[in-house]
Amino acid sequence: MTNKKLFFIPCLALLLLSSCGNSTEAGKKDSTIKETKQENYDRKFNDIARYIAALDLEKGSVVGSSDTSKYFSEHRTEFNQRWKELDEKRLSKMRDFAKNELSKKINPDLNLFYPFSGADFIHANQFFPNAKKSLYIANETVGEVPDLQAMSEKQRKEYLQQVEVALQDIFKRSYFITKRMMNDIPAVKGVIPIYMVFLARTNNEVLNVELIDLVSGGKVISRKGKATGAEGVRFTYCPAGNKSDIRTLEYFNCDASNTGMAKKPQVIQYVKAFGKSNVFFKAASYLMHWPFFSDFRDATLNIADGVVEDDTGIPFKYLKDKYTYTLYGTYTKPVKDFGKGGYQQDLADAYKEGTHVKPLPFSLGYHWWDNQQNYMCFKHK
Repeated sequence: MTNKKLFFIPCLALLLLSSCGNSTEAGKKDSTIKETKQENYDRKFNDIARYIAALDLEKGSVVGSSDTSKYFSEHRTEFNQRWKELDEKRLSKMRDFAKNELSKKINPDLNLFYPFSGADFIHANQFFPNAKKSLYIANETVGEVPDLQAMSEKQRKEYLQQVEVALQDIFKRSYFITKRMMNDIPAVKGVIPIYMVFLARTNNEVLNVELIDLVSGGKVISRKGKATGAEGVRFTYCPAGNKSDIRTLEYFNCDASNTGMAKKPQVIQYVKAFGKSNVFFKAASYLMHWPFFSDFRDATLNIADGVVEDDTGIPFKYLKDKYTYTLYGTYTKPVKDFGKGGYQQDLADAYKEGTHVKPLPFSLGYHWWDNQQNYMCFKHK
């Protein structure tokens, strides 16, 4: 999610920025989520992911064993360069931080819950690479897998250009800007292709992409058309070449405000059933600070064993007494789009006191232009 002046108008904030989620209870068998059987894997999903991620095409690829067109060569050269810069400046530092800091303070093997995520698999994967099941929520359209085989050469060229546009803010700022994503992702068929790009680029193999629906009673079912409950998608994937390590990521689009939760109580039910998890917030528009997101906030706290967040996530006052914590970076006032809303005096005091404060070795989130950024790591006592 992203910074927007509309948050000062509660009704518009609810309409434009709220989200929903889903998952299963850790350590239990859940009939609503079943691992995709290996015989149902279709290599087309990985072939498509590699193509739009500008990676080398593998032998027998459904989109062709090679693409020698000028536009694809240019797309691959540009994408590879940008990815290299991104990894050197941000992602590699995040991986080191996860290894040297986070893994020593939280349980790195827990499942992951990521509210207000957009299609941001790329950053969550640096912090939580061991998560077997992940639950993401956001306000962006779910969409569909692009049918590259049905596209002409001109249409493929235009599609790759649209992918580049949709990713521009992630490369530059580290977060999706909701307004721009609402305009950009229709051209790339929703967030599904963006997830596929990130999965492929983080050395994962996309095994299956299944459209799903979170319906009454907290049950998840497959769908072919429009959802009747909370619209979603389930990605089944594994580290490249290792089908003994099958993982799932579920993304849902819905309204996480109290009003939205009252209309679709199965969302809260499903979140609570996810079990103890690590929770991640980044550039979350301070939504968890507002009273009209209290039900969703309470459900999140109910399952949060570890929390990694910047100040846009769950307010410090809800965590400081029940969790041990370490603070990183610098705490400053929210960016001007949020005004005074979201400023936390108790958090400012904790940073000023300095006992729990350590440096932040990377830029991630708002204040990307001046590096006045913060992250916090909490572990339930």
